[in-house]
Amino acid sequence: MPPHTPIKIPYFAPSPVPLPTYHEITSRPPLDVPCVSRTRNIVKVGRHFVAKYGTSASFAEGENMLTVAKHSSVSIPTLYAMYRHKPSGNNVLIMSYVPGEVLSKCYSRLSASQVAAIGAQLREELRKLREICPIPPIPPIPPIPSPSPSPLFGRAGSLPYLALPWTFKRRAGPFHTAEEFLSAYFTSQFSDTTKSAAPTIADLKAQFLELSKGHDRPVFTHGDLQAKNIILRPDGTICIIDWESASFCPEYFEFFMHGTYEMASAGLGEREGAAGGGGEDVLQYGEMVDLIIKVWAAYVQSKK
Repeated sequence: MPPHTPIKIPYFAPSPVPLPTYHEITSRPPLDVPCVSRTRNIVKVGRHFVAKYGTSASFAEGENMLTVAKHSSVSIPTLYAMYRHKPSGNNVLIMSYVPGEVLSKCYSRLSASQVAAIGAQLREELRKLREICPIPPIPPIPPIPSPSPSPLFGRAGSLPYLALPWTFKRRAGPFHTAEEFLSAYFTSQFSDTTKSAAPTIADLKAQFLELSKGHDRPVFTHGDLQAKNIILRPDGTICIIDWESASFCPEYFEFFMHGTYEMASAGLGEREGAAGGGGEDVLQYGEMVDLIIKVWAAYVQSKK
């Protein structure tokens, strides 16, 4: 089974100062961030806290944050509380405030050396994240094999993937193999492809399956690692936020979304990548990223 941190709601952890009350949270103006909506607000409370609340504020994010904090040293906010406010029906998550600016607002102002430094940090954070193992270490004396091994691809605890526009439009999985995962992804994203484009996309999918062999082990994946979900602190270090989408996916999948590959490979050239070697070098995923871009291009063109 994937490492999982069972949580009883309400959840509370020690905090540097008393936690804000629900009234204090809901009286604050929402932050100017894209993920604020009619059913989810994000507010800063005092110097120490950020709170998310609303009917669509997801406890899955808190569970994922606790999994990352327990099994890695990836830089993330600290989760202090999760509870449901019964009178309103709103879910509430309270976490530490991280000073700084999201990369989506400052990336264009950074120098080449700053971008390269962020790329190096992001590669290291991804390396640590991907060390979270989906199955426990093999014991010295192997147990009797189970006729139905636990799925390796899904949310922590072998739970289905959440429905998200950029992955699975409906809840899906969990899956036992990377091929099952990829087939479900293609079905979700490209099922309405026109008849004229279907053969092209099917051929590209076949090419991708061949190309991904040896690069499809299950690793813990943020799943929405775009510039707006990375905070650049005043000292130049980064902090990764917004963990609702995190799950175990094939190792290449993190780099498909939102320019993750471009950010993580910043400052690396082909020579440096080849010299670095090793299974975690992001340059090895470049060809797969290019191929999936071709799939999306063929799909978008067919819809015009």
